[in-house]
Amino acid sequence: MLNLGAGFGQGKVSWDGGSVDGVGFGTDFKIGGGPSNQLQIYYTNRALWYSPEGASVTWINGMSAAGVSYFLEPQAPSFFFSGALGIGVLTESDGRDGEAGFGLTLGIGYEIVRNFIAELTFMHAGLSGDFDDNPSVSNIMVTFSWLAY
Repeated sequence: MLNLGAGFGQGKVSWDGGSVDGVGFGTDFKIGGGPSNQLQIYYTNRALWYSPEGASVTWINGMSAAGVSYFLEPQAPSFFFSGALGIGVLTESDGRDGEAGFGLTLGIGYEIVRNFIAELTFMHAGLSGDFDDNPSVSNIMVTFSWLAY
């Protein structure tokens, strides 16, 4: 299976005592396979580009992970649930600064017609490094995708 999608969402960076957020453009890429018509196992890369108020550069908040989707019906139309575990990141679009840490993504979606899906996901990851303020990143995105299988 191959999934190519785009959408929009809200990204957030949090730490003890504060947070900043912003709205931006999101992408969704998945590649993998499945043992049945209802189960998919894949590598996924989801990213959200946004500029929080006061930021001079665009931030990229996302995740590269191993994921799974389960469709309630073997054919479209069908609701599905998804989840992924992997490495969440926060980086600047110029590539100069970045942090990463373990995280997860949870989602619910709907295959509208064969090969076209809409999905709502929530991603959260703690950032590792020499921080005393427990930073984390999260985003919520809505994506519309072409899903080949």
